[in-house]
Amino acid sequence: MGQQAHNLSPSRAEQILAHLKNPSDTYIVVVSHRGDWRYAPENSLAAIQHCIAMGVDVIELDFRLTKDGHLVAMHDQTVDRTTNGSGKVSELTLAEIKSLRLKNAAGVRHSRQQVPTLEEVMELVKGKVMVNLDKTESKWVREAYQTLKKTGTVDHAIFKGNDDVKTMREKYGKLMDSIIYMPKLWPENADVVEFHNAYEKDLNPFYYETIFDTEDALPLLLAKTRMKKDGDGFLAIALWDELCAGRTDEKALLEGADSSWGWLLEQGANAIMTDRPQELITYLEERQLRTFEQKP
Repeated sequence: MGQQAHNLSPSRAEQILAHLKNPSDTYIVVVSHRGDWRYAPENSLAAIQHCIAMGVDVIELDFRLTKDGHLVAMHDQTVDRTTNGSGKVSELTLAEIKSLRLKNAAGVRHSRQQVPTLEEVMELVKGKVMVNLDKTESKWVREAYQTLKKTGTVDHAIFKGNDDVKTMREKYGKLMDSIIYMPKLWPENADVVEFHNAYEKDLNPFYYETIFDTEDALPLLLAKTRMKKDGDGFLAIALWDELCAGRTDEKALLEGADSSWGWLLEQGANAIMTDRPQELITYLEERQLRTFEQKP
């Protein structure tokens, strides 16, 4: 029985993690923003399940802490925009938030779908897909880690943030060695080269999230940090203009995918965050950039 278990093929989540640890230009990682919120309410279990079904690799989700200490999937500080209720997440209990119902992207109230907890999310994705944890970055890493340990999904979650590695070490100490962490290389970093080098010397991340508002900024960022020469991957965010110099999902739909997603790939992106996951997957499959190798 033990030998049989040893020979089992890796789960899809394990395969995705292998791709992240070994960035390439032959398998492009697809990251879906807030789940597939065009199909179901953002950050909802239904939006997550649809991403899993279509073959998304990583689902970017937002989490905030309730008044009684539970992490729930919520982008805003308040529940007003996405539910039929009102108030700050930090001033509501889990029971109060569970009594609410989610709205869809058009603002229509739903009668059944609730705000999920991080625990519910991780139980759903276990073995199937990875999760990019947003809003937890410099506040609730410990709380999130405890939930990941409880659900056996520490290796399914990617933490990320703007703080430099010294700050993160001061806040979380050795816990930083137990999580997958993706620093953000953004213009707001006072010294992006020093920021990058410090992370390389300490945590040696295998992925970075990038943001750039002009086309010249990305090549300059890559050259200054030597990120690609070090074998690291980078995530491009194709959501709105200032995040990717206008090479957005919208541009892909209006002017053709080569003008946006294709351009990002030409710059060396190994992963793309999108609000159009199915269209992006189809585009990458047509270019034979979605071949999933089965490893023993």
